[in-house]
Amino acid sequence: MDEMEKKEPETKLLGSISPKKGHRLFQLDTETGEVTEAHVEGKLVEMPDGRKEIRKQVFIRDKFLYISALNKKNAIKRFARMAQMINNENTQSNETIGEDAED
Repeated sequence: MDEMEKKEPETKLLGSISPKKGHRLFQLDTETGEVTEAHVEGKLVEMPDGRKEIRKQVFIRDKFLYISALNKKNAIKRFARMAQMINNENTQSNETIGEDAED
């Protein structure tokens, strides 16, 4: 049982995002629409060649979207553009489906 207690929680790599220099990572709560800065934590990792390096890691939460931006105002603009693009794609696909249904 001691071995099970010592194990770290298993993590899955869902993807990666590399913020540009000077940018921060922001998260959008898809249920409330609130934009906040994402929690980023540094973790010391030993590389195969023996070097030690700090790797930053974001804790992904369900029903949140993430984006890199200079500040909160720009993050809100980017999320709005993203929503507009998704809305346009959905509208176009719905129009196509409606045309097929009439034939």
